[in-house]
Amino acid sequence: MSAQRRSKPPGFTLIELLVVIAIIAVLIALLVPAVQKVREAAARSQCQNNLKQMGLAMHSYHDTYKFFPKNYQKQVGGNVWEAISANYAILPYIEQNPLYQQGQANITNWGWMYGTLMNTPLSVFKCPSSPGAPARGTNPSGWDGPGTNYAWCTGSSIETVWAGDNFNGMISYQTDRKMAQVTDGLSNTLLASEILSGSNAGGSTGRYPYDIFYTNNGLFTSVANRNFPTTTDLDNIGSAAKNSASGMRSNNGSMWAWYAAGQSTFNAAAPPNWKWPSAGGNCCPGGAHDWSFGIIPPRSMHTGGVNALLGDGSVRFITDSVDPLTFQRLGHRSDGGVVGNF
Repeated sequence: MSAQRRSKPPGFTLIELLVVIAIIAVLIALLVPAVQKVREAAARSQCQNNLKQMGLAMHSYHDTYKFFPKNYQKQVGGNVWEAISANYAILPYIEQNPLYQQGQANITNWGWMYGTLMNTPLSVFKCPSSPGAPARGTNPSGWDGPGTNYAWCTGSSIETVWAGDNFNGMISYQTDRKMAQVTDGLSNTLLASEILSGSNAGGSTGRYPYDIFYTNNGLFTSVANRNFPTTTDLDNIGSAAKNSASGMRSNNGSMWAWYAAGQSTFNAAAPPNWKWPSAGGNCCPGGAHDWSFGIIPPRSMHTGGVNALLGDGSVRFITDSVDPLTFQRLGHRSDGGVVGNF
């Protein structure tokens, strides 16, 4: 018998291999953005759920006490800046009653409140899309912690923390507000929204949009209507904050239980994701103590806007392009003006 010729198994040519590689590369290029979009959609949904949970907690608190908690809850140390926020008051309503009870047992122990309570991470206060906060012991300015990406709205005024009765939002620092005082309607008034944590930068150079820059009180006191600063007012303050800041803090958005603006409150003086850096007057926004004036708008890493909690407990996505006056009216609980589209 004659030997039969054995045929070699077929193989890929170089051109065929390159074509296969190119196809795989195209598929990966198409897949990665899709995966990223799915992840962001999931993160945005979780963010909205967090805000809804916070809204339900506020309503439950109001049902119990007949008012919303003020953000300067209680001084728990020897200095006025050693105080806790409204977030502490709603702990029993966000399934954190054991932590609340521990706080009650140590309510005058500033070391415990700062070292334990203010250093306890709670997922309800964190947006999955946002970068992490400066961890405790890592920020050059100190006053850092587990992170927070949500804050309560004090209104449209450029005054912060020590403004007494001048706050026009649903949440104040010195006054417990009632639903009945929201005469513009709960569905037309901001209760909470998102904030970003500081970059953890040191020195005098901050990073936009994460850090808070401070300038001087003169730029704020020159605003004719502090409840409704004009675009020109905002640009003057924002430009100074960006181009000639007298300092900055990069530890904002790090402690949910601290009362400080930039930690547990924002204002609606400027629109979401404002083009200028968040700005304070004289020293020190978000730092070792507070200041009298500031423009602390909501910020997020969501594309095109921020999630916002309204007084009726609903959550809306408000775009960066919202009319500034409309946004200010959303922050004001009782201005009587007509709120435009948002």
